[in-house]
Amino acid sequence: MSEVDTQKLSALRDLILDKAEAEAMKITQKAQQEADEWLSQELVKIEQEVDLIINDARRRAEEIRRRELLAAEREVSRERLRLQNRLITQARAMFLDELVALRSREDHWMILLGLLFEAQEAIVDLKQGSLKLAAIDSPLGETIVAKSHELRPHIDMKFDPAPAPILGGLWLIDDIGKRQVNSDWQTKVAELSDTLTERLMAIWQ
Repeated sequence: MSEVDTQKLSALRDLILDKAEAEAMKITQKAQQEADEWLSQELVKIEQEVDLIINDARRRAEEIRRRELLAAEREVSRERLRLQNRLITQARAMFLDELVALRSREDHWMILLGLLFEAQEAIVDLKQGSLKLAAIDSPLGETIVAKSHELRPHIDMKFDPAPAPILGGLWLIDDIGKRQVNSDWQTKVAELSDTLTERLMAIWQ
């Protein structure tokens, strides 16, 4: 082989190597570009996933906080209701004690007489009636009936010595129509219970 042929072969080889190197460079660049694009897309997906996880965690935390807040509010409401009921119960008991304590007053018999007149007015066309008192108040029965005869002679009143199962106040029984008015202290407390509760709630607000 002549020197000229050798040079041609060498030049051809160099040309092929250059093309191969250029093609390899192109392939490498393309692969790098595709890798960069894939990585960029994956990073976007990861960021989206992270955002979803963070948002879900925030939502769950907010839901837990809301539930805890509602539970705390319910507990406060229950405790408030318990305190209100206890206060109302204590107030009713105090009110009843105050009524029972009226027995210590010198004009206690007059208070009972007023209750009797109130009870008489509650029974329409009352002609005959029986007065019943608590056992401890029985000594006042005849005095009250006598005063009733004096002030309201059109009503034939008598005292029934059999005691009523009450703490104080009285019962009036219509001997003809068998109607009855309970004007004892427990009944009075029950009748005024709503008013007492409303006043206590107004103070509580």
